[in-house]
Amino acid sequence: MSGAPQLGDLVSGQLTRLSEVAGLSLADASAYARALTDGLGEVARRPLTLPPPYPTFLSDDHTPVEFSLAFTPGSAPALRVLLEPGAGAPDLAENGRAGLRAIHEMAARWGFSTDRLDLLDDLFFPASPQGPLALWCALELRPGGVPAVKVYLNPAARGQDRAAETLREALDRLGHRQAFDALPPADGYPFIALDLGDWEAPRVKVYLRHDDLSATEVASLSRMRPAPSRESLEDFFRTAGGAERLAGRPVLTCHSITETATGLPSGFTLHMPVRGYVRHDEQARERAVTLLRRLGMDSAALDRALAATTSRPLRDGVGLIAYLALVHERGRPPRVTVYVSSEAYEVKPPLPPRSPHRAQELRDTLRQPRPALPSHHRARAGLPSTKEIRKEAQTGAAVSVEPYRIKVVEPIPLTTREQREAAVRRVHYNLFDLRAEEVTIDLLTDSGTGALSAAQLAAGMTGDESYSGSRSYYRFHETITELTGYQHVLPVHQGRAAERVLFSTLLEPGRIVLSNTHFDTTRANVELSGAEARDLPCPEARNLDSTEPFKGNIDLEELSRTLSGPDGSRVAVVVMTITNNGGGGQPVSMDNLKRTAALCKQHGVPLFLDAARFAENAWLVTRHEAAYRNHTPRQVAEEAFRLADGCMMSAKKDGIVHIGGFIGLNDPELAQRCELLLIATEGFATYGGLAGRDLDMIAQGLTEVTDPGYLAERADIASHLAERVRAAGVDILEPPGLHALYLNAGRLFPHIPAHHYPGHALACQLYLEGGIRSAELGSLYLGEEDEHGNPVKSAPYELVRLALPRRVYTRSHYNHVGATLEKIVKRAESVRGYRIVEQSPILRHFRAKLQPVGV
Repeated sequence: MSGAPQLGDLVSGQLTRLSEVAGLSLADASAYARALTDGLGEVARRPLTLPPPYPTFLSDDHTPVEFSLAFTPGSAPALRVLLEPGAGAPDLAENGRAGLRAIHEMAARWGFSTDRLDLLDDLFFPASPQGPLALWCALELRPGGVPAVKVYLNPAARGQDRAAETLREALDRLGHRQAFDALPPADGYPFIALDLGDWEAPRVKVYLRHDDLSATEVASLSRMRPAPSRESLEDFFRTAGGAERLAGRPVLTCHSITETATGLPSGFTLHMPVRGYVRHDEQARERAVTLLRRLGMDSAALDRALAATTSRPLRDGVGLIAYLALVHERGRPPRVTVYVSSEAYEVKPPLPPRSPHRAQELRDTLRQPRPALPSHHRARAGLPSTKEIRKEAQTGAAVSVEPYRIKVVEPIPLTTREQREAAVRRVHYNLFDLRAEEVTIDLLTDSGTGALSAAQLAAGMTGDESYSGSRSYYRFHETITELTGYQHVLPVHQGRAAERVLFSTLLEPGRIVLSNTHFDTTRANVELSGAEARDLPCPEARNLDSTEPFKGNIDLEELSRTLSGPDGSRVAVVVMTITNNGGGGQPVSMDNLKRTAALCKQHGVPLFLDAARFAENAWLVTRHEAAYRNHTPRQVAEEAFRLADGCMMSAKKDGIVHIGGFIGLNDPELAQRCELLLIATEGFATYGGLAGRDLDMIAQGLTEVTDPGYLAERADIASHLAERVRAAGVDILEPPGLHALYLNAGRLFPHIPAHHYPGHALACQLYLEGGIRSAELGSLYLGEEDEHGNPVKSAPYELVRLALPRRVYTRSHYNHVGATLEKIVKRAESVRGYRIVEQSPILRHFRAKLQPVGV
């Protein structure tokens, strides 16, 4: 590898060319190029044929270098370089120590003090640091060869739950005792930065993260006086982000603190993650140019800077322009900073078009000749070739990292079209009856289909199989009690067993169960007890295209009317399903749950949670409910359980196990009655039809499922599939949740009437075209017909559910789903509906036999 290009060669060459754009002399450029490679240390001499030395999140491709240019009217842009000096370290602790050594070497070289940094050593460099970084260093490249230096530190170094505490203590030590309380609300504290060396007014800069932010909310985040104009901030947000609200990559704000008297910031910066909201870098450049020209700045310098960084066409990737920032500092005119990635290790492929009308545009672009990427981008071990990148761009594959590695694999069946046609005819077009070996990608359900963790398997190996009083039960009981607060915990073999035991005990003929939406087995168990299952979904749920975040809520006005009205005395229980599976996997807000609990208490009606996906609901609450943005999913879940009188849960979902569930209760009399029925029908009260190993694996799964890293990946892979589906030209129930996507089959097949089941037609086509099994949630599931097949009742929407098993399928599997849908869309008009030839009186979709219409 002695002749292979090295990281230092690439980034120092980029810096030298960028220095010319910034008006620096050749001597200054040479001095700064040496300073950059010295700061990187051994990493600078690492061949680019090797993968990145460290999974730094300084850039998307793990290059430990990023450039930025600060534009002001009437002058050349100022050039800065951000680097991670410890990027060659084997772990975060050594990364921090290497970074500190590099900063002290710079201090000796350029004659500045590190006193302010040294004050904070114990806060940001503990023995076992946590978080995504230890230390970054920024150099502002000034004429004369001596840069201004700034360091970035990680407030979560002592733990994410102590980030605010660490930040407050750091500000106190630096003499800014009122500064923390002056900051606006935020969803996280990613960085604190310190100016070191020759700065006119050394700053402490606090960076805040804002999830799901809108343009109209931006102005309220500034605390500097005089405040930036609301119009300028909103305009910058909309132009850079391309939307009114951004719910993907979070927006950052930076608050510059120089004063000790008031604690109010003297500067405010809005950092827009433009790379997360464009298809390719040409689109990002257009937005940057628009903003620069609007503010009277030199947009031609940006084009020279981009050309100095890369020779690739801008449409060939996304992420070269990472952020656009609007900077306000007291006493200075506003400036715009453009952050430019080095792309030493990877060019991220362009994102797919967001509508079927734009899909052809991307395909046409890909057919055009395009220059190959430099060989050191393609040939390094483990990263895609140009051909693979082109293929990935065609399928719209996003690049992300799962928070686990695969230790055991299972082959999946790869069948022919002829085999699938024969299989679906054999089962009378009911996909439930297919054999597993006939299915390539099984998205029928997320229930009991997840992958166990190593810790769960280890827990199962220690399971106590005693009939009564096993230690596995007591671990199971303790884990659930700590999570839910319920004192009485009864194990069952799955969620529908919990429903049967609870409803058989609680309900009588003529009683009513109210819910945000009953799922199929819940409704069946209610009706088998002689009671009525009545759904009260919120009005927002009726708009499938709306991006309202809590479309799983119950209709509080209708709930109040029912409880207060003539049917109020018949209501036996209110069941809140979190997330609302029958309502498209949409979450329930904590505010809605609190108001529901208050109404139930007022009318003396018990409130129960169907908690199969409680952790996913909690995650979405932390993303979209302002009052809970600083809560962990675990904290939200604990509060939700304590608002209810009890719960039933299928642990096959958010317990991440293959079998099992439980009933949680506070009422000792109800618990005793349920226990007697449990013993008679499921098993003794300390095993409930489960093996001891199952109890242990549930207990472990319930601790893993609220981990933010796990839930973030779950959300990311659902978002990935949603993008593939939209790019294929198929609408989904918006916004996508975590456990499933719901395809709008009625809109895709308007020529198929409801009583010919357009959802089932789409499900069958997914299987025939791609070996993908899914579930219809339309008129086959909810509808009714007379003896002649004429519709008596149709579903409000014709949907198909793609349920996502936990930790099972990778992005390439979901790309296959998107590609299969593209084929179906092209021939949508030719797809036929189905008719029922045999059915059961309840839950007919499980056992019905069907034929294509016309056969």
